[in-house]
Formats: sequence, C-alpha cells, structure tokens
Amino acid sequence: MTIASSLLASGGGDRVSVILGLEPAFPAARAFGRAFTAQGAGGDNLALHHAVAHAQPGDVVVLAVGEEQGVAHCGEIVALAARERGLAGIVLDGAIRDRVEIAELGLPVFHLGTSPSGPGKAGPGTLGVPVELRGVRVEPGDLVSADADGIAVVRATDVESVTAAAESLVAREGEIVARIRRGESTVDIYGLKGL
Repeated sequence: MTIASSLLASGGGDRVSVILGLEPAFPAARAFGRAFTAQGAGGDNLALHHAVAHAQPGDVVVLAVGEEQGVAHCGEIVALAARERGLAGIVLDGAIRDRVEIAELGLPVFHLGTSPSGPGKAGPGTLGVPVELRGVRVEPGDLVSADADGIAVVRATDVESVTAAAESLVAREGEIVARIRRGESTVDIYGLKGL
C-alpha cells in the first residue's frame, strides 16, 4: 500500500521529517518504499550507478550530492536501469537531465533543478550510510514517501506506528468527504468557532 506524503506527515507529526525544495520530474511521480542511501560527490554519479545496482526491488534510492545543480546526476540511462531493477524511485538533492524521457519511463525521480551537463564517474561515494538532504537526515531502511506534495521520511523504528496513524487518518478523511457530499459544511464537521 502506498501512503501519500501528506498523510504520513499529518498522521506522524514530529515522528516524520519533511524534505523541502525537491521537485518531481513529472507531476504524477510517486515513490514509496524503504530508503537505500548513497553519499555521492557533487557533479559525479558513480555512487548513483552503484546504488541502483545494489538496491532491492521496491527500494527508493536516496542520494546526497551536496545540492550540486551545475551538473546532472541522473538521466534517462540511470532511470531506465532503476526501473528495470524494480526500484520504487530516486530522490536526490542535485540536478537531473532527460526529464521528458524520465517521464516517459515513468520512474519517479525527485530532484533539485536540471542541467544539460553530464556528470563524472570517478567518485568518491558510499552506500548504506546516513545521508543529509536539505537539512534532513535519512538513514538506510527509513520509509520514504515522495509525491507532488513533497517528501516525507519516517525513521525505520517508527514505520509501524506512523503508517497505522496515517491509515487511520485515511479512514477519518473518507468519512469527512462523505459528510461534505451529503451537504454538511467543514465548519460544522470540524466544530470550528465563529469569526
């Protein structure tokens, strides 16, 4: 089951971290799965190639490259390799290229800007270590939900309780939607005070 980033953030409260400022390569992109982390170097994608080769189906590769935007770290070829390996998506704090081709592939990629310039492949890089993207620490095995609303990260130790809270929120919101469709106002439903 995929849980939207907004539901995890609302249901999990302070047990959920939110990565701000990364955009989806295409509007309908949705990535949901356990983090396979990689620390790369700005302007280089050796770590990303190795992460895609070692991650398991259903994983979300989370790559930190220090917010480098002058060079693309991910393009069509790496995205295709990730899709063929069954990965759930890629989240990186650097630029990409080949957005049209990535959209056509349908692999969810979340990134910081674009650049037509290609990366080096010399490293250094490290797999399976804690990484930091936009001030948020992501550890191997954390749950990542990325979509058009943003990116929510749940610590591995909190996944069960946070997903249960989010699923409960889904049920409550379903009831609210039904009441609105029956003609009730949100003021009445939420018991909001007057202005």
